[in-house]
Amino acid sequence: MSEKDFTTLKTTIDRVVVYLDGARIYRSGKTELKKGFQQVRIQGLTKNLHKDSVRVSGKGKGSLGAIDVETVYQEEVSHEALNALLQEEKELQKDMLVLTQKLEFANLQNTRLKALSDKFSLEFPQWLASGESQLTTLNEFIDFETKRNTDFLKQKQKLEEDIEKLQKKLNTLQAKINVYRNRSQVEQTFSITIGVDVNTAGPFVFDLSYQTRGVIWNANYDVDLQPDKAILKGIAQVVNRTLEDWKNVELEISTAVFKPIRVIDPNPFYIDIYDPYARPVSAPRRSMKKMKAGAAPLASMAKEEAMDDFAPEEDMIEPVAEMKDSAAGVQSYVIPGKWTIPSDGNTHPVTLTITEMKTEKEFYWAATDALGVIAQDKITNDDEVILGGNAKVYSEGEFIGETHITRVPPRDEFKLGAREELKLAAKKKLLKRVREKSGLVKGKRAISYEYELEIKNFRKEGSQITIKDAIPYSRSERIKIKGFEASIAPTKDNLGIYTWELKLKPDGVTKITYKFEVEWEKDYEITPTLP
Repeated sequence: MSEKDFTTLKTTIDRVVVYLDGARIYRSGKTELKKGFQQVRIQGLTKNLHKDSVRVSGKGKGSLGAIDVETVYQEEVSHEALNALLQEEKELQKDMLVLTQKLEFANLQNTRLKALSDKFSLEFPQWLASGESQLTTLNEFIDFETKRNTDFLKQKQKLEEDIEKLQKKLNTLQAKINVYRNRSQVEQTFSITIGVDVNTAGPFVFDLSYQTRGVIWNANYDVDLQPDKAILKGIAQVVNRTLEDWKNVELEISTAVFKPIRVIDPNPFYIDIYDPYARPVSAPRRSMKKMKAGAAPLASMAKEEAMDDFAPEEDMIEPVAEMKDSAAGVQSYVIPGKWTIPSDGNTHPVTLTITEMKTEKEFYWAATDALGVIAQDKITNDDEVILGGNAKVYSEGEFIGETHITRVPPRDEFKLGAREELKLAAKKKLLKRVREKSGLVKGKRAISYEYELEIKNFRKEGSQITIKDAIPYSRSERIKIKGFEASIAPTKDNLGIYTWELKLKPDGVTKITYKFEVEWEKDYEITPTLP
């Protein structure tokens, strides 16, 4: 049958459902058909199309016949823009080098200032004790350090965002360059031919859908930690490599996957004595026959399904998706409005949810760690599953760092935003170290220690803190740890690691003193060396 015996149908992509490892594309088109048997052809579909996933329906006075999916190869015309693209790439790489050097310099400057800050923290107690400095100097230092750290994080975030944007441009440009360099002379596409038995001549509307490879999405999050709540914004980073641009489409993001999920029973776990001369028994190979692509099922003419329009918001707010939860445990997000996502291989952010969650501030200090007091938030999830993904963390709008969130079930708790708390100052001080004189304890040696843990709370509210410190713990009968006493009883003791759970008063100072003794037989040496 010649080309003129076909009616060519032009279709546009109306809707896309993005899965974790692919997508389903929905197209539609309208044409006039004469009475009798007609064949309608849709051309130029992506080579990433799954042939056995094609589904066709429509509206009109007639019935569908056979649906054939064919691979088409056609000659491709070369372009002469490679040199211009290479020059543009060179300019972008220069800009990238400048931004990278600025970021390296900012990190180096921050490291040097941090070293000066650490030195001040170590020497200030001596200045204060000798009367060379006032307590107000410490408060001024804390304010300076807080501002310096905030300014650095802002500068770092801005540079990293500029680098990320520039890298996207480079990725797009390099993808074009690779196309020109590696372009074959033949381009592969799919065409679909639809047989239609037309009862009455007139307009016919066809709806086509198919699954395609070349699409992925990953979850990212922006988390703003506020005094009484955490605001978590879920973002889908969509990457389109289908070779088809999506222009003004309805978009849905789904947690479903193409890959089938199966229940797998465990195999016996055999162990034996190692024999270096025995040959390992290889597991039997399993072969999988390729599934032959069958013809697309026949579909009767159906009425077009109308999508509810999303009412426009009067205020300039960021719209969020409508979440649908299936009985199979799949979460889908219907994104309001129309979306354009080109097939350029770049990530395109799509906001899924903005959720307020209950949070509690927690503080932690390990007296064995020189870093200081750590603050973090314990967040309670709501009724949705949080997928694993990278997160940018903010504290009341101020950027504080990045982390990774693992998968969180509904109503489960997770901790986030670990950061140094500058308004809680903690230090450990050795008050006394006494070595028992020879002969005082017959056949024994002994050293007694007394330490002080001091925590200053510069916050305007009470703060719950977990404090941990470690003393020597003996794994030998010849070494005894004796006489542990503390001014505040610890809540837990495990292998010489003591834990205190305290409520600090606002603008207050809390001190814990404790002492213990290490005693061992004099003919033996202790390893590692005692402090």
